[in-house]
Amino acid sequence: MQTSQPRKVAVVHNSIKTQNNPDWRVLVVKKCREHCGVAPVFLPTTADDHGHGLARKAVDEGADLVLALGGDGTIRQVSTGLANTRVPLGILGMGTGNLLARNLKLPHTDLAASLDAALTRPVRAIDLGYVRFDESEEICFTVMIGMGMDAQTMAGTRDHLKDKIGWLAYIVSGALALVQPGFQARASVDGRRPVATRARTVLVCNCSVLPGGVDLVPDGRIDDGTLDVLTLSPDGIVGWVAVINHFVTRHRHGHRLVRHATSRTALITSGSGPILAEVDGDPIGTVTTMRTHVAPGALLVRA
Repeated sequence: MQTSQPRKVAVVHNSIKTQNNPDWRVLVVKKCREHCGVAPVFLPTTADDHGHGLARKAVDEGADLVLALGGDGTIRQVSTGLANTRVPLGILGMGTGNLLARNLKLPHTDLAASLDAALTRPVRAIDLGYVRFDESEEICFTVMIGMGMDAQTMAGTRDHLKDKIGWLAYIVSGALALVQPGFQARASVDGRRPVATRARTVLVCNCSVLPGGVDLVPDGRIDDGTLDVLTLSPDGIVGWVAVINHFVTRHRHGHRLVRHATSRTALITSGSGPILAEVDGDPIGTVTTMRTHVAPGALLVRA
C-alpha cells in the first residue's frame, strides 16, 4: 500500500512513561518536521482516557497519521481508537515487551529509529482481535490474550524488576508460575464441538513472536484473517521442558501437550472456576469465559 506524506500528525503519549524524559518531545518535533514538514499535535493520556478516546479525537480533528508512544497497553488503546478509520498508526514503543513492534519487525529500543520508521515506512493493513470476557464489554487486542499461566506471569512481574532487567523479568515471574495448578478448559473453534482438556494456559494469538525471538506459531500471520488458539497442557517441569523445546525448535517436533487451531471465532471456558486472564500483557483479573473473533484488515499501520 502506498504511503502519502501526512498533513497532520497527532502523538498520543503515555503521560506516565514520558513525564521523566524531557528530551523525547524535542526529538518527535524534529523528526516530524524533517520527514513531513509538519508540527505534531501532542495528546497525553489521562486517568480517564488511556488512548482510545484520544485517538478518536485526533481522527475527528483531521489527523492523517497517529503516533502512539508508550507500552503495549497504550498501543492497544490507540489501535482500538483507530480501528476501521483508515487513519494509520505509527508505533513508538516505550514498554518492556513492545510486542506489536517486535512482530512487525519495527525498531523498538531506539526512539529516533522508531520515528523514522513510523514517518516513512509504507502503510499496511493488519488484523485485530476482539474479546469479550464473561459478560464484560468487548475489547480489542493487537497481539494475544490468555487465561492461566501467561496471565499469572504478567500479574506476578514486578515493575521495578522490569526497569532493571527488561523483558527478562517475565522469565523470573514465569518460573514461579510453573508450579501453579492448571484448570479444566473447553475450547470451541468456529462453532465446532468443544474440546475439553486440562490446561496450564490457553492463548488466542493475532501474532505470536515473544521477546527472545520465540515464535509460538511460525506459520501464523498478522494479516491472514484468522486467530491462532493454543492450548498448553504440560504436567510438571518435565512437561514444560518438552513444551519449551517444541517452540524453541520451531515445531520441528510435534507434541501432544500443545494443541493448535486457527479460528475466526472461539469460545474458551474454564471448568475450574475463575482463572486469571490478560490482554496484550496486561492482567485484567479473573474470568471464566473468553469469546473471541477476528476483524481482518481493521487497522492500518506504518510498517
